[in-house]
Amino acid sequence: MHAEGKIRVGILGAGAWADSAHIPGWNRDPRCEVVVVCDVDKTRAQLMASKHGVSEWSGDWQSVISRTDIDVIDIVTPSSTHLELASAAIEAGKHVLCEKPVAFDFTQTRRVAGEARQKGLKTKLGFTFRYTPGAQYAKSLIDDGFIGRPFIFNGFEQNSQWLDPNVPLRQVQPQQDQSVIQTASLLEYGAPIIDIGHWWVGADYGRVVGMMRNFITHRPIRGSAEILRMNIDDGDMFMGEHTNDVMSSIQTSFVTVGNYPGIEARIYGEKGAIICRMVEEFG
Repeated sequence: MHAEGKIRVGILGAGAWADSAHIPGWNRDPRCEVVVVCDVDKTRAQLMASKHGVSEWSGDWQSVISRTDIDVIDIVTPSSTHLELASAAIEAGKHVLCEKPVAFDFTQTRRVAGEARQKGLKTKLGFTFRYTPGAQYAKSLIDDGFIGRPFIFNGFEQNSQWLDPNVPLRQVQPQQDQSVIQTASLLEYGAPIIDIGHWWVGADYGRVVGMMRNFITHRPIRGSAEILRMNIDDGDMFMGEHTNDVMSSIQTSFVTVGNYPGIEARIYGEKGAIICRMVEEFG
């Protein structure tokens, strides 16, 4: 934090999520100031900075991370870049807000989290849906004993965002081994509802069993007319048991007819139940 008392933020990534959620969120908090927007596409970075009243933009993420006048690095870039950027930011002594996932291997995520702790730095993942009014109110009811001891949690995140096979998926890695299913729906859509489940239940998973499926097998590559095999998880179902004996089920998909973002969380206990729906009813 600098002399004027504000937390100074550097944004890495000038895509749709930075535009619609991250930068507006920082700008709404009077304690914070976004000082620079960075993207490999310099034109995009400049346009995004101008749109949100940010005075500086950059195409060089290394220079942004190394700046001494920045407290927090906010990573809103493609998933495959998160680990490198988060590691570099922590090494440079910056607090980090990172969109999910930090890495595709949980041991790497734990490693960089440990490095941050050793340096006394704060880190956070972009689990934004837990901060919606409905989810917050439900959690307060649970904490107040409204449902008593929890028994069962059911989580759904289903929408038709990529039901059309002609729409390319931005988060897949086409160059990867197509004989092995790639995590997609579980990663992008399952993570928020799993987080809400952890939070409401108050305990980690002890054991899990589940399945992933690839329903739409071929898609175009972004920026190209080429159609390729895409062995991705576009639908999944899991059952689990938390360490406090609560049972859970999780179901996610981005190829099911439904409303965006399609989140629904249910928790049942000895005294009552709570159902929280976060959808645009006709979206």
